[in-house]
Amino acid sequence: MVISIVEAGLILSLVLSLIALALTFYNLTRLRKQAEAAEKLYQRMLRDISIANTGSVGMGQRLLAMEKRLQSEAQKPSQTDYVKDEEFQPYTDAAQLFKMGLSSEEVARRCGLSRAEASLMEMMQKASR
Repeated sequence: MVISIVEAGLILSLVLSLIALALTFYNLTRLRKQAEAAEKLYQRMLRDISIANTGSVGMGQRLLAMEKRLQSEAQKPSQTDYVKDEEFQPYTDAAQLFKMGLSSEEVARRCGLSRAEASLMEMMQKASR
């Protein structure tokens, strides 16, 4: 049985068609896997964006609450506004000197306070920070 050139051409084209079909199915499965992976990444990105937005909204609400608190504190008179009496002036001055970072001995000397009073005020200043 001798195969003619036409039959050989048909057999060759059939083999090539089968190889092309196999490659097409292989590429189709790879494409589906890539589409699934892209969909998973897209869903993860949407979830991450949602989390970030929720965090941003929460942070914005906290900032607004802090701003309101600061505004209400700014409208209240400060403690130094209450201390206008002359007998309290050394203590007001001492508080300012402690804020500037001076030691209790230096504050006591400058304001005419005892060392115990200056030390007590220094401890109170540190505790309030």
